[in-house]
Amino acid sequence: MKLLGYNWQFPLWFRNREGENFYDYTTANGWYQSKNNLAIAQEHPLLTPALLFVAKLFSQAEFKVCRKSNGEIAPNHPMIGVLKKPNANQTLPDLLESLLFSQLANGVGVLYIKRNALVGKPNSLYVLDYQLIEFPENLEKSKFINKSQNEKYLNKEIIYDESGENIKIKLKDLLFFYDLPNYLNENPFDVKSRLDGLKQTLINSIDSAKAKNIIIKSNGKELITGQKDGFPLTPDEKKDVEDRFNGSYGVGYNRKRGIVTKANIKWQSLHIIARDLGHDEGTKTDASVIFAALHIPNDVYSITGAKSTYKNANASLISYIQNEMMPTLNSFIETIQPLFGDNYYLKGDYNHLPVMLPSLTITYQNLSLQMKALNDARMTGINDKDALEMVGLPRTLELKPVKPLSSTGENQEQEEENNDNQNEENEQSGSN
Repeated sequence: MKLLGYNWQFPLWFRNREGENFYDYTTANGWYQSKNNLAIAQEHPLLTPALLFVAKLFSQAEFKVCRKSNGEIAPNHPMIGVLKKPNANQTLPDLLESLLFSQLANGVGVLYIKRNALVGKPNSLYVLDYQLIEFPENLEKSKFINKSQNEKYLNKEIIYDESGENIKIKLKDLLFFYDLPNYLNENPFDVKSRLDGLKQTLINSIDSAKAKNIIIKSNGKELITGQKDGFPLTPDEKKDVEDRFNGSYGVGYNRKRGIVTKANIKWQSLHIIARDLGHDEGTKTDASVIFAALHIPNDVYSITGAKSTYKNANASLISYIQNEMMPTLNSFIETIQPLFGDNYYLKGDYNHLPVMLPSLTITYQNLSLQMKALNDARMTGINDKDALEMVGLPRTLELKPVKPLSSTGENQEQEEENNDNQNEENEQSGSN
């Protein structure tokens, strides 16, 4: 609604001179219809903190650039500097958080790669709002292309933020990160958002908050009636009662509760108990639906206040990182990998986080068992290549030679140790 040149958001609350309250509540869905998905994700009381939790956790990833030839870390790779400072306004955690937040909100996150004009090397990365991208019309009919057409296809230009930046960017300078499967629509870069499936839940939670706000502002109503056997109220007394009691005492301005009268009157509260209306329960239900859509475990993030043990919470968070964050991170790495060339690869994980220590302990225990199995296999005479394959290691690993088992089936080192112990016993017997 536009009033006095300003855009107002419903519902509007008014009170006239007589103390009567009323609301202009002409649209239930105005909050949602006037906003795009990214704006909704930034303004919803339940969705916004849930998205921030996921995006901030994703942004804690630790990256390394390694050589494909030997797996060694390459600390001087030129992309290291770009990752540390992707653009003038963001650090890498800021960039990753913005990217995943927009990816979940819009269904697709977009990175713009700015390059040096002369050499064409990436020098900065920017997150774009997918909903501000205008694709060329012929792009929708260019899904089925072969390798020879790829370069021409990627040189097509999109227009970003026509009413603002209004810049043309080639497709080859954009990286697309999808939340839901792509290539299901005419435009291969067009993806639905999971927020579209939460539309009614998001509306319900906002409408519930509005309804609760109305109750808060209208509570405090009281009914004043005259008793049969009492004196009737005079007109002035009746007006005084109405003026003093027809207001919202919880938020009313300059209201007094004192009345002087000779009439025998009866008082009755019209207060509405918010708990009986179920707003809080409905909010918890809506939150559970939103958290389920984001795959957030209740043990990790619960709006219902359900208590979980420290052990269960840690186990749930580890599982969430392994089953949700790592696949998302791997998808990010695969998409950005071409920026690192053919001889290097980007590696990322969350093993540096303190919560991952129990998982690392299990990994080390499994590695110890794996090495023992490899050693036992080699001791029995199995060749190194087959032994490596049997324990799940690459056959190309180089191993040092080991001493085979003795004829009696005992390890040669064990035999030598036994001989040393026997010699020590003989020396002690001789000295005695």
